[in-house]
Amino acid sequence: MPQHPLRTILGVLALTAFLSVPAASALAAEADNIAGSVKSITGQAQVARVGAAPAPLKPGERIFEKDVLTTDAAGSLGLIMRDNSTVSMGPGSRLVVERFLFAPEKGALASILRVGKGSAACITGEIAKLSPDAVQVLTPTATIGIRGTHFLVNVEDTPETPGGH
Repeated sequence: MPQHPLRTILGVLALTAFLSVPAASALAAEADNIAGSVKSITGQAQVARVGAAPAPLKPGERIFEKDVLTTDAAGSLGLIMRDNSTVSMGPGSRLVVERFLFAPEKGALASILRVGKGSAACITGEIAKLSPDAVQVLTPTATIGIRGTHFLVNVEDTPETPGGH
């Protein structure tokens, strides 16, 4: 006896819903790890991710914790972070998203950026408003604790810190 088409459709929908629970969980976990996204690019900019080769960036691309972002000698990169802070990288710059947590409902807040070389201008967002001590910018020679809303850091290559590593 053939199965009723409605029963087949309901069975497929139930199976799809069951199988999408892990996929939805994976998407939610990925969303928690997103630090921000690329707003604008001029020249060339790339990202190096843990376990992956460097790749060119494009507007709209997501940025994650531990990403290493670089611009070429004529490049610039504009980022919007999940807490609505903005970061603008100048030419010949290297920035690492060391730590980024934005879960205010859990009290989990952190924005730690490492500028290895070049320049970065930032306008702080919600993390700085909610927990000013949770925002830091690291350079090869200093750590900047953020108390204001706008700042610019410029790191020059030196014999002690070639390439800003």
